[in-house]
Amino acid sequence: MTSIAVSFNGEYALLDIGEGTQRQVMHAGLGFGRLRRIFITHLHGDHFFGLFPLLQTLSILRRTAPLEVYSPEGLSKILDALSEFSHFRVTFPLRVVEFSGPSVFRFPRYTVEFFPVDHLDTPTFGVRIRERDKPGRLDVKKAEELGIPPSLRSLLKKGIPIKLPDGRTVQPGEVVGPPTPGKVLVYSSDTRPTAGVVEKASGADLLIHDATFRDDLAERARATGHSTVGEACRVAIEAKVKMLALVHFSARYRDEDLDEIEREARSIFPNAVVARDFLTIDL
Repeated sequence: MTSIAVSFNGEYALLDIGEGTQRQVMHAGLGFGRLRRIFITHLHGDHFFGLFPLLQTLSILRRTAPLEVYSPEGLSKILDALSEFSHFRVTFPLRVVEFSGPSVFRFPRYTVEFFPVDHLDTPTFGVRIRERDKPGRLDVKKAEELGIPPSLRSLLKKGIPIKLPDGRTVQPGEVVGPPTPGKVLVYSSDTRPTAGVVEKASGADLLIHDATFRDDLAERARATGHSTVGEACRVAIEAKVKMLALVHFSARYRDEDLDEIEREARSIFPNAVVARDFLTIDL
């Protein structure tokens, strides 16, 4: 079942939350306290059925920190029905944000963009996460030459001009180099190959793409709204991404099949990897 943890300096978010996710979170040693947000790409069970037991567990653990869940329209009605017809209770602040089309959400450390993809007739969205740009490097030697006290240098790194005791004004660009662009991760969700994924993934550091079937089942992939391994690799090539992680394999494939799939993928896109459970990629 699909769930991808994306970590940022001590906290993490989940991309989708399929059945069994809370067990995998425990097994991976992530803990529940650092989980801040969950982003759901579409309301097919294998992408969100793990939400409900997780909410129950967090309530049992007496969580007090808020949790935010972003989802296509419909999730709130499901949660309301569970509360009405079962003993389902959430005892901590839960914020559910629903959307029905392309949407952008900005957070202190990153921006999340949902964009439509092609998966049957269910509203389904890919996800683009862009990390906030990092401040440029401070030229310590130049700062000393200009007589800038250490206590004011952090302001310059934040892009704020400073005024020295002698009345001189120093602009950030005089001592701070250009910012380092934030990393970009794109998750296709379940989809056929689309121009939208290519556009949003252009130059991305990592593309995580649906590769449900091998190329010999291309007709099956088309009929079920999924991509083949070869199709995912060609999306990566067209988007000129730095790395490709293949996900969402049909249950027909065994571990030994995945080894062969990875070799096939690398023959098309050399920096491709099969995303087995608990794989960690450091960007």
